[in-house]
Amino acid sequence: MNQKITIERPTSVFSGVGALFISFLLLQVGNGLQRILLPLRAESEGISAGSMGLVMAFHFAGYLIGARFIIVAINTVGHVRVFAALASTASIAVLVNAVFVVPASWMIVYLISGICNAGIFVVLESWLNAKASNEDRGKVLGTYMMIMMGGTAAGFLMVNLGDASGFRMFIFSSVLISSAVIPVALTATSVPPLQEEERMKLGELFNIIPAAVVGLFLASFVQASTSSMSTVYGTEAGMSTEKVALFTAAGFVGAVLLQFPLGALSDRFPRRSVIIGATVIAGLLALMGALTPTTGLWIVLIHLCFGAFVFPLYGLFLALANDWIPLERRIAAASALVLVSSLGAVVSPIITAQAINFFGPSGFYWTFVAVFTILFIYLTYRVRVREAVPIDRQSPFRPIVARSGQIFHIVSRRIRTQDKSRES
Repeated sequence: MNQKITIERPTSVFSGVGALFISFLLLQVGNGLQRILLPLRAESEGISAGSMGLVMAFHFAGYLIGARFIIVAINTVGHVRVFAALASTASIAVLVNAVFVVPASWMIVYLISGICNAGIFVVLESWLNAKASNEDRGKVLGTYMMIMMGGTAAGFLMVNLGDASGFRMFIFSSVLISSAVIPVALTATSVPPLQEEERMKLGELFNIIPAAVVGLFLASFVQASTSSMSTVYGTEAGMSTEKVALFTAAGFVGAVLLQFPLGALSDRFPRRSVIIGATVIAGLLALMGALTPTTGLWIVLIHLCFGAFVFPLYGLFLALANDWIPLERRIAAASALVLVSSLGAVVSPIITAQAINFFGPSGFYWTFVAVFTILFIYLTYRVRVREAVPIDRQSPFRPIVARSGQIFHIVSRRIRTQDKSRES
């Protein structure tokens, strides 16, 4: 009698999410390319930095809208269909921006693009959360963040493949975003419906942990301008297209360098002290950027180091918030913290653009000097009036960037679960 022997193959943590990561990479490369194309096209068309600030503000407003209302669509027609519809719309938006080179049109289209991208992120993040186990979720989250930053930086550098004043590179960006649909459409897995999150009022959140609220707002302010206005700064400073791409990508490359080292320090030492240290260094780097000539490569190195200290601040302030927020209120607080972050991102490009108009290109960095000075003064005041949470009671750091999405809620749930287990 013949017996059928089956050999069980070892499964990797990424075996069930590989297609999602491929889609996410294509999407981020396409979005990164579009993000650098618009300011370069604006410079060639004589569109002011102030107008580009408004365009970027509308884009972040789209993220806020999309992240809040996309759950209804997902529960109605499913993850795959929503992803396909949003990616197709985002791809069309790139082409419309290439045809109608008018700030008012860009604002509307970029708002729609922001809504689509936020919705796509909710789909991917909730899907990843459903596929990952509790043991592997940290690895999945880390890979997700690496793809987010690395893919965007790669998109910036791809601008050197063609001329931003024509249609070819816009078409290439559209093709990349459209291609992101293919791996997801061929993934034959189902995902459970999403649940609406409970919410907390901003006033209640501020009463619990004002330092985290102010810190998240200002950290998101700086991160939003760093990601959206670096290209405007480069073009206003007279950099070549190649150098603009290198400068802009440097901030995103730096973003991944110190995420875990600074997070580990904040878990072992008083968190506010680590945050204040990162704030001081970031402020000094911004001051160096404002005073350094843009003709050499020093400004690129400074921007890389600047990104390394700026982008981890969001995760540090999230961990600080979870140090103080009661376990039963952490999921509700996540929505309020996302709102605070989004508001900072919306106003950021507008203020930074006006600073560039008033002070010249150096206004880009002078804005950050002012923001970090305010943040340093406020954090120093909070340290004096409120004792820190004991180190053994601090919540674990997680590498999160300032953007609305399900990852924020996922981390809140995981931290809440871990803390409950630690207390029991």
